[in-house]
Amino acid sequence: MRIVFAILLLLTAGCSAPPTEPRVLADSAFSGTALLDANDNGQIDPSDIPIEGAVFSVELDGLKAFRETTDKKGYAYILIPGGVDYPVNVVMEAPEGRGLKPITPLTVSVSAGISSTKFLFSSETK
Repeated sequence: MRIVFAILLLLTAGCSAPPTEPRVLADSAFSGTALLDANDNGQIDPSDIPIEGAVFSVELDGLKAFRETTDKKGYAYILIPGGVDYPVNVVMEAPEGRGLKPITPLTVSVSAGISSTKFLFSSETK
């Protein structure tokens, strides 16, 4: 019996134990703000007006996988459980029928650590 035990001990001595903790992926949070250029200067200013009803999206593998509509403050937030591979495209679309055109790009590529993007629009009637 001692010989069997000794052989088993020798066989397992060089083996390492498997990891005890699973790999953890962090959740990824994205937010976007849609603003109307109040003074027509083409820049984001404190006086710009929030746009309610714009559609904020996060694209994964070329598809708008997650979507949220902006609130009264022009703000939308998306939390993606389990994380994503960066860079990721975020998109802001103006509400339909409002006659708004983008000043800043509608699609922005974001890297890890960038959580908030602002999008500026102007009115076509101005």
